[in-house]
Amino acid sequence: MLSAAKHPGHLIIDVQDLTFGYHGQPPIFDHFTWQVARGEAWAVIGPSGSGKSTLLYLIEGLTRPTSGVITVAGDTVPRKKERGKTGLVLQDYGLLPWATVWENVMLGVRIRRFYGQETDVRHAEERAAFWLERVGLADQRGKYPSQLSGGQRQRAALARTLAIDPDVLLLDEPFSALDALTREDMQRLTRDLRAETGITMILVTHSIEEAVYLGNPILVLGSPPTHAPRVIANGGMGAPGYRRTPEFLAKTVELRAALGAPEVDRAVA
Repeated sequence: MLSAAKHPGHLIIDVQDLTFGYHGQPPIFDHFTWQVARGEAWAVIGPSGSGKSTLLYLIEGLTRPTSGVITVAGDTVPRKKERGKTGLVLQDYGLLPWATVWENVMLGVRIRRFYGQETDVRHAEERAAFWLERVGLADQRGKYPSQLSGGQRQRAALARTLAIDPDVLLLDEPFSALDALTREDMQRLTRDLRAETGITMILVTHSIEEAVYLGNPILVLGSPPTHAPRVIANGGMGAPGYRRTPEFLAKTVELRAALGAPEVDRAVA
């Protein structure tokens, strides 16, 4: 299923005629066009090497396209000046090991101040304190990353990103290193935070279940080069108890088929 064109006034991310490949390698994207409307919660899934993380780095401006144009909130990426409203959460958390939780959460705010994008320091500190409290780390603010569990480090990374008050949140396999129970807890927290803020989210994942739980729509990438987006609607996402419904199971089966993945045998109760 191809993504329908969105009204320009509703767009926050617009990828037009993108071509990109790493030096000496065949292109990963070849004249690829994709659009994201404000407030959407996309999951991006595909096999290794399909360009999932690369797409995030192109949107963030960390990587430059070979050709084509990417705009975020109307600004062409990469910009000459740091945008400051796009938040990126990495798989390895990206926390400074020598800084406390509070100092790590304030890092993004300090970077924004450096670029002249953060002038009200007191308000910024209030925002950071709010998000530390919201993710359950207010009592850990004086600790260092090495003193935290994996789930706590990921919560700190989320709080640091949300403290800059972003309008776009990019998540690059943020929960892949966590144990199953902690991963589900972080998925629920991310779902709730996105619902509370209305932020535009793009989540890269290898997990079919995670994509279905957190993504609507879901962008499916195949073996490169990718010419056109393959999009699966997931209208049940966000509904209470969705993970336990027949609709959730049916959507995972649909997504598995789209990826060409083999069926998983399930025990009969």
